[in-house]
Amino acid sequence: MKTVKSKESKTKTKNLKKNIKKIVKKSTKKKNEPKAIKPEAKQLDDIQRLVSLLQVHQVELEHQNEELRIAHEELEMSRNKYVNLFDFSPTPYFTLDTEGIVKESNLSASKMLGVDRNKLIGKRFNTFIPMDERNIFNSFISVVFNSAEKHSCELSIINKDKHQFHVLLEGLELADTLGSEKKCQVALIDLTEYKKVEHSLKKTNEKLRLLNVAKDKFFSIIAHDLRNPFQSLLGFSEILANEIDNLSSEEIVTFSKGLNDDLRNIYGLLDNLLQWSMIQRHMIEYKPGNVNLHDLVNKIIGISNQSAKDKGITVFNNIEDGTFVYADTAMLRSIIQNLIVNAIKFTKPEGRVYISSIEKHNLIEVSVEDTGMGIASKTIPSLFNFNTMFSTNGTEGEQGTGLGLPLCKEFVERNDGKIWVETEAGKGSKFVFTLPKPIS
Repeated sequence: MKTVKSKESKTKTKNLKKNIKKIVKKSTKKKNEPKAIKPEAKQLDDIQRLVSLLQVHQVELEHQNEELRIAHEELEMSRNKYVNLFDFSPTPYFTLDTEGIVKESNLSASKMLGVDRNKLIGKRFNTFIPMDERNIFNSFISVVFNSAEKHSCELSIINKDKHQFHVLLEGLELADTLGSEKKCQVALIDLTEYKKVEHSLKKTNEKLRLLNVAKDKFFSIIAHDLRNPFQSLLGFSEILANEIDNLSSEEIVTFSKGLNDDLRNIYGLLDNLLQWSMIQRHMIEYKPGNVNLHDLVNKIIGISNQSAKDKGITVFNNIEDGTFVYADTAMLRSIIQNLIVNAIKFTKPEGRVYISSIEKHNLIEVSVEDTGMGIASKTIPSLFNFNTMFSTNGTEGEQGTGLGLPLCKEFVERNDGKIWVETEAGKGSKFVFTLPKPIS
């Protein structure tokens, strides 16, 4: 509509100019003629016509000026709206040239990078990108300027305060830029929180996977490792029940010892299973205190001594009397008992087991050393892991579940200690763990 009006105004102006020229020409021509020929009334009429035309022209010009003023105001309003949308958008925006130099940025972009936006202008965008990811950005810019479509890439941004963001860049070349310089607009979408959630979900999925592995292992132990000792128990008890009148006293003692050993093994297995299940459900309460290490080891040796005697193994308590540690008594008992039972299990008849302690680096270092069969180096990484529980038969065919050492590690770490093994196949093993000194 405005274009039509503008054309009409131009046409009127053109016609007006032609009329003015005609009148002026006519007036000039008639001035050269004798005054008597043209009456004054006719000359006055021409002048009035000229004034009238000029007035019309003036009105037309004023109208055009008004239209131009309104168009200018509308253009300014549109520009301000665009500037406000750009500046106050919650999404960080940048205008970049082909070299990746910042030409414009909005307030969100300035806030994200921690730099005043006036200082961002003229700065290379890749100065905010880690060195090992700059090639990703360079490829992105190249693709954006060589395509009419929107393109994106993921990379990291490090702001002025060294805070790192994981962002998605979306870029599109601007088609309506003034001048010959090519520019593109790039939006930054912060994926940091999304990546944290994604990482958290991965960790949760991994935990669920490990729980399923633990559950399967638990059922496997119940189905297999508990079944075998019960079969042995049933065998011994059946013989005693049906043949006791025909058995000598020595045979009765032998069968009774067999029953006792199997029951002790089942008890140890059930105790480990119970503690393992409580750990899985976070039900074990930590109650530390000062514990007399020498006395506790003596009690455990007394409980385990029958198994050692059956194999002719001697167990030595080399811990000095009066040695104390700061630990949970129940957990410490389980640690030492499992290590001593394992040492007896994997030591050949007539072998020896030594329990010792020394003070080192403000900690008490406890060790259980045997003269047994040792452990192959490839097996060591799986010894203390619930998810890769490893079990082998002892020197006399004693069976186990692989639960003991992972339990030891769990309990040692609950007591702010560390556990490791020093071993060589065929030359025995030395399991070492640390505990805090007693609190005075």
